[in-house]
Amino acid sequence: MTRVDLGRSVEIIGHASVPLVGATLSAILLANLLVAFRWHVILTAETKSPGPSTLLKIVFVGVFFNQVLPTGVGGDAVRAWRCSRVGIGLGAAIRSILLDRACGYLVLLVLYVLGLPSLLKILPNPQERGTVLAVLVIGLLGLVALVSLDRLPQPILRLRLVTPFAELSRASRRLYTDPGRCGAVLGFSMITIALSVLALKFVGDAVGSPLPLGSWIMIVPPVTFIQLVPVSLAGWGVREAALVVALGSFGVSAEAALAISVLVGLCLILVGLPGGLIWLADWDIAPRRRPIT
Repeated sequence: MTRVDLGRSVEIIGHASVPLVGATLSAILLANLLVAFRWHVILTAETKSPGPSTLLKIVFVGVFFNQVLPTGVGGDAVRAWRCSRVGIGLGAAIRSILLDRACGYLVLLVLYVLGLPSLLKILPNPQERGTVLAVLVIGLLGLVALVSLDRLPQPILRLRLVTPFAELSRASRRLYTDPGRCGAVLGFSMITIALSVLALKFVGDAVGSPLPLGSWIMIVPPVTFIQLVPVSLAGWGVREAALVVALGSFGVSAEAALAISVLVGLCLILVGLPGGLIWLADWDIAPRRRPIT
């Protein structure tokens, strides 16, 4: 932050294109809608789903709490808690949410691998290249662990702490070996990731730093995975540092990169605000009224 002209970043945000910021909000909103449908498909494999509309409300509640809790942890914990309030078992709720996340990350990892050779050529700093490779390796190891934890020796599997993770591995294999369900989930994931990439491109264009779509496809996966490190609230600080470094390699000034990151964060806050209202009014867990006959 000491190397960034904050006043210039604020000025850039103030001159951002309103229509493109509106397009960013629309892309994020549509992505959350697809997340609800993806979650519904995953949940129905284990238990009765309350339906996409209820799950969408819970997704928005999770997005709201993601703004004030550690990234990738807080919002998901709230989603699981709200699921338990509508009659879904806590174990099934947690597994479905983790699988929902994992399916999105699988698509991100594929994009990560495809864009890695070009990204390594662009990044000038050996330390930055090493970080990008390390993040990819950790992501791949996490995915392998997801589908293979139940293969551990039986004495380990009998441990109370390990048992839920082993069940998660079995649930993940059931999902990935069901062609219809897996195809639908991965299809939703691909569209969701595409919308996330578009949202960042819209913001970049809005502040006068247009990059080709292919550049954003290279940038988004590593930045997303780095942002998942639960060391800040809503990813603030981590996202800014990652984007300033990544976009700097593509010729974007630190001030413009910071403006892009802050605008993305503000858009996420705006999208999450309805979730706060849903939570306060308990609209996500309110029982449906039966029609009068």
